Amino acid sequence: MKLHIIGSAPSAGKTTLARAIAARTGMPAHELDGLMFVDDRWTLRPAAERDAMLARILEEPSFVTEGGFLGWTEAVFEAADHIVWLDPPLWVLTWRHVRRFWRHAPMLPSLLAFQWRMYLRPSGRGPLESDPKLTREGVEAALRPHAAKVFRITHAITAEELISRLDLHR
Repeated sequence: MKLHIIGSAPSAGKTTLARAIAARTGMPAHELDGLMFVDDRWTLRPAAERDAMLARILEEPSFVTEGGFLGWTEAVFEAADHIVWLDPPLWVLTWRHVRRFWRHAPMLPSLLAFQWRMYLRPSGRGPLESDPKLTREGVEAALRPHAAKVFRITHAITAEELISRLDLHR
């Protein structure tokens, strides 16, 4: 079984859900941030290196991948048996983001502004924000060719519920 979890904004719950599903099913989990960036300051990894890392993941017999990336992740969409799109309302994302980053109070306004741009519309600044696909509409358009295997989740869901719903026990 191959599962990809995507969300168009930070704090959608991608990493939390991927880790929980991996822990309960034994499937290896891969955070695509580690492929895209070489450090926690968002230094971009060379595309050839990133793509080689992704190819190794796709060769695995089963996996859970998670990330909000489009374009270079088309191969993940193709390989996945199921794609889970975490798309909670903006107020939920905002609350989760504040709770997640409250210790960084001076940075919180810029973190929230980034999140809102990703949810609504990119500003055109920075290596990721300049991509107009990185919005909810962009994610929907990218997933349209894979609609038969997309599960759009707009509410809280536990790993157990999702495992049962997708029959990941196979």
